[in-house]
Amino acid sequence: MSRALGFLRSVAIGFVLTAVAMGAPRTPVPAIESKPHPCRIDGVPTEVLCATYPVWEDRDRAAGRRIGLSIVVLRSPSAKKSPDPVFIFHGGPGAAATELAPAYDFLRPLLVHRDVVLIDQRGTGRSNPLDCDIYGDPEDLQRVVSSAFPSEAFRACRTRLEKIADLRMYTTAPATDDIDDIRKWLGYGKINIWGGSYGTVSAQVYLRRHGANVRSAVLASVAPVDELIPLHHAWAGQQAVDQIFAKCYSDAACRSAYPHLRQDFQTVFDRVRKGVDVEVHDQSGRAVRVRPSASGFADGIRHFLYYDDGASFPAKIHHAAQGDLAPILEIAIDAQIGLVRGISMGMYLSVTCAEDVPFIDDETLARETANTFLGDLRVQDQRAACKLWPRGPVPPDVHELVHTGVPVLLLSGARDSVTPPAFAERTAKYMTNHLHLIFPESSHGNFGACGQKIQADFFDRGSTQGLDVSCASRQTPTKFVLPP
Repeated sequence: MSRALGFLRSVAIGFVLTAVAMGAPRTPVPAIESKPHPCRIDGVPTEVLCATYPVWEDRDRAAGRRIGLSIVVLRSPSAKKSPDPVFIFHGGPGAAATELAPAYDFLRPLLVHRDVVLIDQRGTGRSNPLDCDIYGDPEDLQRVVSSAFPSEAFRACRTRLEKIADLRMYTTAPATDDIDDIRKWLGYGKINIWGGSYGTVSAQVYLRRHGANVRSAVLASVAPVDELIPLHHAWAGQQAVDQIFAKCYSDAACRSAYPHLRQDFQTVFDRVRKGVDVEVHDQSGRAVRVRPSASGFADGIRHFLYYDDGASFPAKIHHAAQGDLAPILEIAIDAQIGLVRGISMGMYLSVTCAEDVPFIDDETLARETANTFLGDLRVQDQRAACKLWPRGPVPPDVHELVHTGVPVLLLSGARDSVTPPAFAERTAKYMTNHLHLIFPESSHGNFGACGQKIQADFFDRGSTQGLDVSCASRQTPTKFVLPP
């Protein structure tokens, strides 16, 4: 029986489910100026504006290769729309903002009173994408369960991409300068900015470099600019698991059904670490025997927890501890494939291998990953990949928290397995006009209709004052899946 890979149908990158044509090649736009003109996009019910804008790949030299940036403007239907649009900074690093256009229901509340501008950051989408085919097509499931950063695949990808790109030039700061060039070219004065996941980093850098042009900002699933991705992936993932287990233990029915969850979790990982062959099924339903590594399995579980509400997690862990690892491994595979296929992995490395990984020392790594199910495995895998990747320059203030008086709304999920609420608190340290909301039943960015309304109201006001945020605390509690 065929097992559909749900994460390939709709890829959640940081904050919103994004319809993506999985496997479809991303054709870069030409490096020529094309003024906004009417166009149609699959999945968008109304006509939009499309445009392209050329920038220097090496902005400091203003010479050499030019690359085109892909732009989509979703127009507000209001006859009296506000002149200040919302610019979207997507996640990843490596996700394409224009691919959010089909997520129209998510964006609709923002469009009531203002336009929404989607720009593929350099190295993503159709803006000279740094795409890497790291798992093959169809995916090699053994490779998927072995590592998120298979060395041979990234070595081959570097060789291919270096023919079309200087991989050192695809970091956050020049990308935000590109965005401001486009703001001016489109004729906008002050804008509102919205960032999700890594997009919150881009949004903060934009605030630092171009804050005079910002009216208000929303940061959803927040990563501070001083956070060294992926240093705290292990800690955040452990926090999410601990919260799910604690909720289960506080629920009499869940506690009765799964009384030894922590032991079950340990049992599952002990089996994986010792080495176990598991029969899983690929997208076509073909049975494949794989041997997961501890790294591949743990990171897949962590990725699954980005978007899952936790309701089925205790049942899946308990089932796996009884001996059948296939269901839990299959959801880990789905999550890993979906996440990787939704972003330009070359751009991911260009950002993190310059801005984050080189600054993680061994002592800090050991301390910050101790007593977690992932341990230092993800960081070590990413370090190995970064040894194969060119390291670009970064500005001296790359890790300095941003000082701003711009109104900022920060949203966190209490059970976020990658950007927990503590990250938003750190981010807001020098933001003198901010409000931080924590959604008690949310993970990574799934704030629902409540979150959409709060964000739209915030942009309309341009202020954190007077917002009705009461719905955030009234989320429906997790209802755990129990045995029949």
